[in-house]
Amino acid sequence: MARLGRESTVALRDGREAVIRSARPGDARALSRLLDAKAAEAEITLLMRPGEISAREWRRRIAAAAERDTSLFLCAWLGERLVGDLGMVVDAHPASSHVLVVGMSVARDCRGLGVGGAMLERALEWAGELGALKVELSVFAHNASAISFYERHGFAREGLRKRQLVRAGEYHDEVLMARFLDPEP
Repeated sequence: MARLGRESTVALRDGREAVIRSARPGDARALSRLLDAKAAEAEITLLMRPGEISAREWRRRIAAAAERDTSLFLCAWLGERLVGDLGMVVDAHPASSHVLVVGMSVARDCRGLGVGGAMLERALEWAGELGALKVELSVFAHNASAISFYERHGFAREGLRKRQLVRAGEYHDEVLMARFLDPEP
């Protein structure tokens, strides 16, 4: 996994400081807690369900990603608490190897403070250094705050896949979004 050259400290909107750094296998338990809490929220915004991915599996995924230089896994820490994560990886298909796929989450009580934006901007900078031309993601269509967040960071809607995702026995539409890192020809 590509690693950021350094940790960075970012000032949050509430005056506290968060540290953004590359994920380490030792972060797995905290990552599992963060994502389980997000998956348990009333508004469905993750495909995973609480308890679906163990800390052991997160540790394995972090270690496996560490073997590739075409992926990035970031963590945002507020003191001793993990409050955000971001994963970015080159698209698996050779014809779209110029595209990176991103996914991220931020703890409920830390949203709107700048944690997500700081992680995303660091990741986009890394993507540009890697030579990527496009970063893409998908969002549940009902997640207006996430869509607005990504639009503020230069992402545009590229499509809508109706009834694409099933979570809690219900079908959900998926919004496809992307940001180009170079000017389109």
